[in-house]
Amino acid sequence: MKAAPAPAKAQMTSKPVKDAGAEPAAPEAAKPAPRARRGTAKPKPVQKAVPKQAKAPPAAPAPAAPPADITAPADGSLFGRYVIALPDEERAELHLRTPYPGTALCSCLDFALSEDASCPHVQALDAFIATDPGRAAARARGPQAVGSRIEMLHGARRRLLWLPGLECPTALNELADELLGVPADAMDDRAVPRLRRAAREVGHDLSVDESVWTHLAAARDARWRVQRLESLLPQGPDSPVLQALRPLLPLQWEGALFAVCAGRCILADCAPLQPEQQALAAVTLWRRHFGLQRVLVLTASAALDRWRRELPADDLAFSLTAIDNLVTDAELHRSLAPELVIVDEPAEGGLWVDAERAAALLRLQAHFVIVLPGSQGLQRLAEWPLRLAFVDTERRGPYAALLDSHGVRDDAGQLCGLHDADDLPATLPSVLLARSLDQVRSQLPERLDRVQRVEMPLAERDRHDGLLAALRDSLAFWQAADWLPDAQQRQLQAQVQALRGLCAGVDAPTVAQLKARAVQAVLAEAETPLVVFSQWPQALDALRAALADIEADADLPVQVWRSSDALAVRQSAQRQFESGQGPRLLLVADPGSATLSLRCPDARVLHLDRPWNPGQLQRRFGHVHAPGLAHLVPVTQLLLDGSFEAGVFQCLAERPEPVCELLDADAADGFLQGADLRQWLADLAQVLTLSVPGPSRSGSAH
Repeated sequence: MKAAPAPAKAQMTSKPVKDAGAEPAAPEAAKPAPRARRGTAKPKPVQKAVPKQAKAPPAAPAPAAPPADITAPADGSLFGRYVIALPDEERAELHLRTPYPGTALCSCLDFALSEDASCPHVQALDAFIATDPGRAAARARGPQAVGSRIEMLHGARRRLLWLPGLECPTALNELADELLGVPADAMDDRAVPRLRRAAREVGHDLSVDESVWTHLAAARDARWRVQRLESLLPQGPDSPVLQALRPLLPLQWEGALFAVCAGRCILADCAPLQPEQQALAAVTLWRRHFGLQRVLVLTASAALDRWRRELPADDLAFSLTAIDNLVTDAELHRSLAPELVIVDEPAEGGLWVDAERAAALLRLQAHFVIVLPGSQGLQRLAEWPLRLAFVDTERRGPYAALLDSHGVRDDAGQLCGLHDADDLPATLPSVLLARSLDQVRSQLPERLDRVQRVEMPLAERDRHDGLLAALRDSLAFWQAADWLPDAQQRQLQAQVQALRGLCAGVDAPTVAQLKARAVQAVLAEAETPLVVFSQWPQALDALRAALADIEADADLPVQVWRSSDALAVRQSAQRQFESGQGPRLLLVADPGSATLSLRCPDARVLHLDRPWNPGQLQRRFGHVHAPGLAHLVPVTQLLLDGSFEAGVFQCLAERPEPVCELLDADAADGFLQGADLRQWLADLAQVLTLSVPGPSRSGSAH
């Protein structure tokens, strides 16, 4: 694979610089942790190591450096906090802590991204010290502190830095070597408290920098989150309680659990697994079990409306802003003090190679982060260093692993690109979840079914309830008589079909208008085509007319397929729809559709009405997608709320046994008899029990 070009200086990358007179200790290579299964695997212990003790470096000739404005520590000591201003560089605060290379700490972004804890400000300070023999000698002696310290050693991989004081007991120094001088993966994060206790016992002063506790807390909190979720969800993504929170696939809940356990991660699953929904499910878990309160979602301006539809309109926990305005909105983002930031990257990429926006993101403070890089995010190698620097803010291993395993180096050893994008998931299992469709295909269902309820319009409520009352009276009469003549069966079926037709929009224009708006909303959710099915051609005509009224100024072309049209008309409608060059919306009437066979791999399906026989739903789906070839096809069932149709759905949706075909055919097709008739009457009675009439016209309110 061709290596990506190295990020330019304007993109905040800094080149490692060897300190004069001594070689800096090379960061230990990060070993990839085993991949977390179902989002519940325990993370590895936090990775830290201590550099071996070294003699203070000898004075060296001053390295070349640009003119610098350096403000030394106020107390006149060499070691402490400097303020350094350089031409064409941000003003920075630098803390000189020890005489050893790589132990200075700078506030600039170049330092944060450096592999060896160096930057132009560090180089300028090195030059400033080396030009004066007195300062150089003081640096060689090191800070003359009585007590000992534990601080962070920065770089691509952060480690603990043990700084023994002048009066550090030998036993304590040896204990520090034993506890901290181990491979990063093997170090116990209880080592620091143990050293603190040992120092107290011998009366020695030992201070621990706050950054050390922050670093340790990140790993400890991740382990506690894993343990809590394991106890609450013993079945992991398959736990039934998760479906009550949000109706997602176990595979999607696996991504949500992964995000919560990791704390800061990249969800780069294929689009059919809907990483955005996984991120929102993770928010649900964070809020429910870990007290999360403030979430900031950053997305492209073009995607703001899509996120607005997904986020609860009245939920003040969410703040939604355009990622295009990252720089100008920096103060707003700070004032929001988000605990979780969701970064939905622009589909075209470019976020992490835009110097100003990337810098604003890297300065954005939040405990938790979810980055959604889009379907091509893995392949844009130039974006990975800064993306991962943002996610691995504590430098616990992934950032170093990326540079070590995928870095392309020039002759001087400087990073000039990355290689092997396809291997990134194996290199970064603790922070990256990137599952392709081929990897999970065998675990995916054909359909993603959802029910969308449409409010019963006030204009049709009285007529609906009148038909419902008449049907209830007719059924009660014949149940009491324990006899149903065929002629009266036909009348009863006609009453049922009249109610079902009204719910579909037949001779009910206000119902058709509301269902048309629901169809319009579903069509707007994605760019993929939509096939709408109904048992009543009249309902499709009403829907088409209602859509024309709604879209009067927007030109929404629609194709209709019905058996009453000439074969040439039907074939033309089918060809235009399948080609993708014509309308994105196809209306199909059930009668006579047995021979219809569309081949639209990305087409969605919508049921305008609810068939009595649930088997009809699968037949409709088969008109659009070949058996065994479809995966995760969105299928929407529209239901008129509080209606006879809703009662049919509740009664029959989960019935495993087949239902008589006559109930979904024209009433002229024949009669029910025997067991079929008894079952239908029993089902009808249950539907009527579930179909509760709505409020009267005078008592209704919008």
